[in-house]
Amino acid sequence: MRKTLFVSLLVALWLVACREPNPLEYEPELHPERVSVAYLKSFYRTAPVRVDRALRIEGRIVANDFNGNLYNEISVADSTGGIIVRLDADRLYRRFWTGAQVAVRCNGLWLGSSGGTIELGAAPTGEYEIDPIPTEDIGLYLSTDSTNQIEVAARSLTIAECSPEYVSTLVRFERVQFVEEELPLGWCNTKVDSLTDEPIAVATVRHLVDPCGDTIDVYTSPYADFVQAPLPSGSGSIEGLLGYFNRRYQLRILNSYHIALTEARF
Repeated sequence: MRKTLFVSLLVALWLVACREPNPLEYEPELHPERVSVAYLKSFYRTAPVRVDRALRIEGRIVANDFNGNLYNEISVADSTGGIIVRLDADRLYRRFWTGAQVAVRCNGLWLGSSGGTIELGAAPTGEYEIDPIPTEDIGLYLSTDSTNQIEVAARSLTIAECSPEYVSTLVRFERVQFVEEELPLGWCNTKVDSLTDEPIAVATVRHLVDPCGDTIDVYTSPYADFVQAPLPSGSGSIEGLLGYFNRRYQLRILNSYHIALTEARF
């Protein structure tokens, strides 16, 4: 009897020792070290990397999927920069309000790149460098305080001043306009649906230009809520989320109220 109990105890200890560790069970993870967004992003070099330390970032939600121009992602920013967090859930704006304070526990998550924009998410399983955090795991890694909500101010930049430190943060450009040849085209191009033979909108890049002749891409999803409106023909200011894709900076409009291209063209 004693021998059987001893053997059972050894087997139990062996199973515990060999079990895949859960980073959330370790004591340090109860109080992960707070680091800046810029510091976290510095872990990424040229390939996906797993965060193996008990770290957390804190900041504000500066972008979500409210207007349809982002999908399965939010952007979290602090004073050092912003980072896209990919989440496998719809209607994220109902849970992650723009301007709300948010904390992200990073141990066990992965850093990857999409066209040059660094993102945070789950382990890669396919063609992308990271996967979205599964719906059932979102609460393990992200916590938000919707009672602590502010209006996040966009940083005023010229197109020439775009740099990696501003990617995934809110920016505003003054004295810009869409290039003349794109004005009749609207926000998105269309293609014929192979099933219905009806025209449907597709994701499209347009271009803003400033008086110096510098240009920046403007990316618009066909699901954006302003896509049916005409492309503004005047000049003025425009605000959105700065991105980077295939060696070019790009802007994503998050709110049509932040488009103020009403002045005469230059």
